[in-house]
Amino acid sequence: MLLDHCFINRPSRSARNRRLALLGLLLASAALLSGCGKSPAQQEREAQEASYREKYAKAKALFEERCKTAGVVVKRVVKDVEGIELTRIRPEIPFGGKEYFDPMYPGAAMADEAQALGYIESFLWTEYRNKSRPSERGHLHPPTDNELPPSNGYRYVEAVDPSDGRRYRYELPRYWSRNSAGDPGVVRLAAGRSRPRFAVDYEDLVEPADRALWIAGTRIKVIDQETGELVAQLTRYVWDPGFGGSTSGRWPWQHAGGRADRNCPTPYELGYQTRKFVDTVLQPK
Repeated sequence: MLLDHCFINRPSRSARNRRLALLGLLLASAALLSGCGKSPAQQEREAQEASYREKYAKAKALFEERCKTAGVVVKRVVKDVEGIELTRIRPEIPFGGKEYFDPMYPGAAMADEAQALGYIESFLWTEYRNKSRPSERGHLHPPTDNELPPSNGYRYVEAVDPSDGRRYRYELPRYWSRNSAGDPGVVRLAAGRSRPRFAVDYEDLVEPADRALWIAGTRIKVIDQETGELVAQLTRYVWDPGFGGSTSGRWPWQHAGGRADRNCPTPYELGYQTRKFVDTVLQPK
């Protein structure tokens, strides 16, 4: 009788299935209740924040890895250099131009650099250092008598004008007085047959995987044109942790290049990184 009683009270298969279904429903309800009180917009925002944190961590790790290869390599220093050739000129970007917002823009790593004629002028201008901070690099601008001690730029720079394919020599005007007001501009002359011995070139690094995370690089090279020797090289990387966001009016690539914690090595001065690297290797006369 006892066995019969136990057998009679054992749950049927259909009852067990109903209990399992009820348990699954309770578990699903618990999962839904964990987000109880959060609006769809809040849930979406939290999902976006989690996605950003994941992307940020990935980009930061890659940027730090790239920075291990960044820096300056100098094989030799040359003194008393009168003039140099610029193999290529940093192109001009219009004010607020689309290049600042383009993850694949080739020159992104130097978007904060002087451009076009300003790039040429930067090699001609005088540098003025602060007497109270002599170890720091100074400001570049046309020669004046207002600040001392000055450090001269190059006497001339040569470059090819892409509009006509001709090589020209650029100099500061000789008639211009140090006490004159304003920017003296430059004088452009036809270049002679012989080229300057040393040239400055650059190679922009465009790696799709890097650019997907808003990381850009460049190599600036000092070359001996007589021997083909690579005299020195600066490798630079920049990163925009905002991943191109511009809701606050920022220009992503320019913003990235101007922050010490977002580029490596740390820039010499906003706008004149190339000049202030080159003149440590090719020291102006």
